[in-house]
Amino acid sequence: MGKKKAVPSATEEEVLAAMHRRERRVLIVNYILQGVTLLTAAASLVLYFVSDEHGLDVTINHIVQCALALAVFNVPPLLERKLRCYIPTFITVTLYIFAFAHFVLGEIFRAYDHVFLYDKILHTTGGVIFALLSFSVVWLMNQSRDGLVKLSPFFIVLFTFCFTLAVEYVWELIEFAADRLFGANMQRWQDSIIEGAQIVVDGEAVEGTAHSIPYGNGLRDSMEDMIVNVIGCLAVCVFAYIGMKKRPNWFENKVILTEKQFRRMVRELADRNAAAAQVSAEGAQAPADGAQAPADAEQIPAAGRAAAAGRAAAEGAQALPGAGERGGAQEPPAGERT
Repeated sequence: MGKKKAVPSATEEEVLAAMHRRERRVLIVNYILQGVTLLTAAASLVLYFVSDEHGLDVTINHIVQCALALAVFNVPPLLERKLRCYIPTFITVTLYIFAFAHFVLGEIFRAYDHVFLYDKILHTTGGVIFALLSFSVVWLMNQSRDGLVKLSPFFIVLFTFCFTLAVEYVWELIEFAADRLFGANMQRWQDSIIEGAQIVVDGEAVEGTAHSIPYGNGLRDSMEDMIVNVIGCLAVCVFAYIGMKKRPNWFENKVILTEKQFRRMVRELADRNAAAAQVSAEGAQAPADGAQAPADAEQIPAAGRAAAAGRAAAEGAQALPGAGERGGAQEPPAGERT
């Protein structure tokens, strides 16, 4: 006989239906951002044919940025289908907005150049996102029922912190490679270059290229990016550590879960709700029992008095014959005395 599939309870069905409705709302946000991204790519392609200032290199760069954004938009739904896992809504929405803000607004519309601290805000947000993802992964492993992996809260946040730093380091390597191989300005190293500056070489003043910032702007930009990334990561780590110490169950529906873990969490939630409802029902019956207590208290003394009177009468009934026999015994006649 085949193994029967477990039928979800009514509560589980309701929770799953609510999750599907929430996923539909997330998909609406996803489709809107993908539509705007596709329109941006189409507009860039049209400008290539109608504008002389919009060169081929700019058009290719815009299309590549849009393609990368579309790829990121489709990663969470693909992971949920292939790995049969649940990704919380706030993580997916934050990831979508982050990707759109970087690839479309930042790289294509150059918000990095026109919006103050735009780059630092995105790096801080990136630290938060990758900290949440890494925390979710290690939390998922730590909550497995096989008991093979059991880490303390300190080691969980330590892994989260180190993983986020590793991701930021790899990203800075990508920026460095893009700047050196393709002449990009991702690390903002071109911002401090001064062309035609008067520099002194072997005691003679000559025109050349100089940097307005010591060691160049690229080094400062990279270090500032890593610092704000650490700040965002630390905020998540501190919050997660305190939460695991104070309320460890609070993270159950706020991290990435497998389908098996999600269904188990729903069943446990249903059991807790049923237990809470039973306690509430028992608490509602307690006042009624208390209202009957005074009447019972009035009946108990009366019953006690009746029982005491009955016992006294019985004892009196038993004592009277004995007393009559002892007190009513007549002396023998005088003639019978010896």
